[in-house]
Amino acid sequence: EGLENVIRRHAILAEATRKGVEAMGLELFAPPEGRGNAVTPVKVPGGVEGGKIPKMMRDKYGVTIAGGQDRLKGKIFRIGHLGYFDRFDIITTLAALEMTLKELNYPVELGSGVSAAEKVFMENPL
Repeated sequence: EGLENVIRRHAILAEATRKGVEAMGLELFAPPEGRGNAVTPVKVPGGVEGGKIPKMMRDKYGVTIAGGQDRLKGKIFRIGHLGYFDRFDIITTLAALEMTLKELNYPVELGSGVSAAEKVFMENPL
């Protein structure tokens, strides 16, 4: 793959994740100047118990994300995209997040995050 392509792939995966999360109406935790391409931290939306998101995604959909730590426990969750990830890992993660949020009574439109990520991938082939 080569170093340049690895860096590019991670940048695209991160951008697709961010666009997908935002399309669901969620707020990114880090400001634009503080965002990296290894993990996307997301604020838990109001009315949703933060610890339930990673647990349901893992137990029901087989997708692993991380919760917040220390003072951010229950306030954020983190979607990783560093290492051996490709576009379909991100699409699967976003689909599982949509279904999880829907089940937790957050008003997400199913497919909104996936669609936003797909647009990023179509504009930036891997």
